[in-house]
Amino acid sequence: MGRSKLRVTVLDMQPIMPAIGGGRQRLLGLYYALGSDIQCTYVGSYDWPGEVPRDQQLTSGLRERLIPLSAEHHAAAAALSGKLDNRTVIDLAFPEQAALSPAYVAAAQSAIAGADVVVFSHPWCYPPLASKLSSEQLVVYDSQNVEAVLRSSLFQDVPRAAPLMRRVAEAEFALCRRADLILACSYEDSATFHRVYGVDWPKLRTVPNGVFAFEAPVPSTAARTEAKRKLGITQDTLVLFLGSGYEPNNEAARYVNTRLARTATKTGFAIVGGCGDCLSEAVIEPNVRTTGIVDEDRKRLWLTAADVAINPLAEGSGTSIKMFDYMAAGLPVVTTTVGARGILCGPDSPLLVAGLDAFPQTLAGLLADSNAREAIAKAGRRLVEENYAWERISPNLGMLLTRTADRARPRPYFSVVIPTYERHTQLDTLMQRLDSQDTTDFEVIIVDQSAEAWQSPVRSHSFEVRYVHSQIKGAVAARNLGGFLARGEVIAFTDDDCEPRPDWLPNARRWFRDSRIVGLEGFIRSNHLDDPDWRPVTNIGCIGLGFMTANLLVRNASFQQLAGFDIAFDRPHFREDTDLGWRLQELGEVPFAPDVEVFHPAQPRSVERESTEARGKFFIKDALLLKKHPIRYAQLFMAEAHHLQTDGFWENLCLGLDTYKMAVPNWMQPYIPAGMLDERLAKTHSSA
Repeated sequence: MGRSKLRVTVLDMQPIMPAIGGGRQRLLGLYYALGSDIQCTYVGSYDWPGEVPRDQQLTSGLRERLIPLSAEHHAAAAALSGKLDNRTVIDLAFPEQAALSPAYVAAAQSAIAGADVVVFSHPWCYPPLASKLSSEQLVVYDSQNVEAVLRSSLFQDVPRAAPLMRRVAEAEFALCRRADLILACSYEDSATFHRVYGVDWPKLRTVPNGVFAFEAPVPSTAARTEAKRKLGITQDTLVLFLGSGYEPNNEAARYVNTRLARTATKTGFAIVGGCGDCLSEAVIEPNVRTTGIVDEDRKRLWLTAADVAINPLAEGSGTSIKMFDYMAAGLPVVTTTVGARGILCGPDSPLLVAGLDAFPQTLAGLLADSNAREAIAKAGRRLVEENYAWERISPNLGMLLTRTADRARPRPYFSVVIPTYERHTQLDTLMQRLDSQDTTDFEVIIVDQSAEAWQSPVRSHSFEVRYVHSQIKGAVAARNLGGFLARGEVIAFTDDDCEPRPDWLPNARRWFRDSRIVGLEGFIRSNHLDDPDWRPVTNIGCIGLGFMTANLLVRNASFQQLAGFDIAFDRPHFREDTDLGWRLQELGEVPFAPDVEVFHPAQPRSVERESTEARGKFFIKDALLLKKHPIRYAQLFMAEAHHLQTDGFWENLCLGLDTYKMAVPNWMQPYIPAGMLDERLAKTHSSA
């Protein structure tokens, strides 16, 4: 691009600082640290009158410029609001009223002119600025919701708003058509963009909401006691609900006051944030505290004082950032399904989900079980650190923008994704094999989770190499990051100890000429097949069932449509590839390709990570695979026959059944060892 830094312009209508509320927190979190090679400028405004211009460097990579809207603009928005039951419409009406604020429009146009990447956070600014975009610029829609769907639901009781709702949908549709990338807060929103606007899956990426997870440690018991004292909390246990004055939060606040507080009179409840204002004329229960809007320091004090957090939402869109605040603070969480919307749970249970009718009983059970509270809180904190920390999300987005914005590089046909962990010597061999491919139309994405970074220089190749050294452990997370960054039409997964044949990718490309094919299972050849001192890896005997990532190719569109690998299969990572392969078969054909071959050398059992004991623990995940795919798993069970020949299979499968709260299915009972079956049946009977 001829410049040392990628220049990113982000446009919206609100300030970033102070970062109060989900929208501002997302703006700060997403763009505060995109990377040392990126300079981001945010151009925003205020949706209230009386402010002055502001220009400040928030972080080394993020500048905030705020240009107030004109008095005429505020007056016009207020007049329209008066016709629509005094609902806030200054953002929705911006496409028609933007000309009333020429200073803002001029500043936005100037920022666009100097940008490589232009991001529209919300669709409101796009219509009046669309003509200033150039074909060379990367245009991104950072959607905080599917606005047409959300606003229509919020205005459904105002028939006079129908024309405005149509214009909202038209603005969002136009931006979706123009955008090169669309960032959605949740997979559900991505699916809605595809369904409602026909957005192609390859340009959709889920970039979740998050929290600054590493700003403060998890509070100790003593810190929680001291915070209660400072806040004047007299109850031993405090339950916290955070929420802005958004109507679904208001309804939840009413529910806390009228239902939860009355069923747990000895427990303290705190309703923190603007949602508490909806109770200003209500009778507030004696064990309920409301605070109104608080600053970040005060919010942190309430998070420190709390013992349990709740999110009893009945409706809403996107993800609740409060959930990440809760989990980062080490709080066990009880939530509704709506409250947990968009949160992908890992292998441990980071929260309890209950309907509003069962919510009081679920909360009471958690309050009475200190062990459960500790386990859920620990799982939640880990989930946030690994998946919902701005400290990780922002740099990952920066890598995506950098890779996508460089129009000088043609899009490769393949993206080869390689997770690696403490196998740098074998990784060197794999790179040599990729250098020998009979094509150069691919890129390589290496996600290295080793303690030390790979020392071999990423030397000049005929293909692009993107190397990422990640602190997060787990092959599932590594492969998903690779899929997130992939630019190729097809993502080719292989392992760091594999050796593809020179015709691996060319042969695969011929298969993908058939549009019905959404994935490909290549042939995995191994050695030492009958030697107990070695662990061979091959798909002989389970073709069409196992779908091992040693040699699995997936259309990028299908990978995004399926939201990648299920992170619940991590720690230990196992069966995530089988699960993805089976889900792929619901989209189209995934044939076995014998000419698409990699050699997977057998690994010596003398290496601890390859030992029978270590590998046996992986079968815990068979229970999860059984839970998700009961019929297909029965077929795999018979084909692989681990129950007959693999030490540790039954012990770990049964441990998995306990973990995922499952009984032994009837078809499996004849195969399970008698004593173990009796124990399982007795446990199932006693729990029933």
